[in-house]
Amino acid sequence: MKPKPLPVIFFFFMAPLMVSAQLFTMSNKCYDKVKKGNQLLDSTRFDDALTIFTDVLANCTTKDAKEQGQVGKARALNGLQRYNEAVEASSNAITVSKSTNVMAYYNRSYAYRKLGQEDEAKADLQKVTELTAKNKNVKARATMFADMANMDLQDGMFEDAKNNVATAIQLDSKNPDFYVLKGDIYAKEKNYDEAFTNYDTAVSLGKNDVSMYQIRTNTRIRQMQGKYNTTNANELASKMSSNDKSLICKELNKANELGMKNMQLDFFAAMICK
Repeated sequence: MKPKPLPVIFFFFMAPLMVSAQLFTMSNKCYDKVKKGNQLLDSTRFDDALTIFTDVLANCTTKDAKEQGQVGKARALNGLQRYNEAVEASSNAITVSKSTNVMAYYNRSYAYRKLGQEDEAKADLQKVTELTAKNKNVKARATMFADMANMDLQDGMFEDAKNNVATAIQLDSKNPDFYVLKGDIYAKEKNYDEAFTNYDTAVSLGKNDVSMYQIRTNTRIRQMQGKYNTTNANELASKMSSNDKSLICKELNKANELGMKNMQLDFFAAMICK
């Protein structure tokens, strides 16, 4: 039998945190569509996300749905490198929001930068700064920066992501999700020591659920796949040192203790965790 490659499941904590506070007039059906679209964006499934947000714009009529639909559409179009269309969608979101949506300006700034329109990009970033400064709710301001950091992360703009999440943490240092995001950024850079330092901080602040340990498990597996240059489960199990196996098993055991249900990871645990 041909050995199966070990699947790695990516868990992104940031389905943008501002959405739940903004969609108070949206129907449950439309809210679920926006939530699904944001999850697809976080998984970099931009084509699928664009389909969802196009459907939202066609079938959901409230102001909140139109605003979030255009923002999500702009984000998906940026991910697909369709920057002129992203500018249009962002501009539509700005119009619907009466020039108050931070993420619309941030998406448009990104698209302008990619199009080489630096003056327009800088003007939109200045607007982001002004709108953020006007928000007297410190936790909400922190979330805005975390949302921008998450967008930067998915676009591979790691330095911008680190700067934005650092601002989020400065504003709200007790939010464990921000440290998870910071850890995810370092993990993308393959700086696993820094990633787990931040994951540990998140745990110490109360992020002690199964999703946290799924993130930790998957990050350890990605680390070992890179170290041993294989994604094949059997090959990886045979190559890993005892110490490296123990690092993965520590996370797997805690995830299972908290109720994780994942047959592939259970299979892998049976191979390496004695």
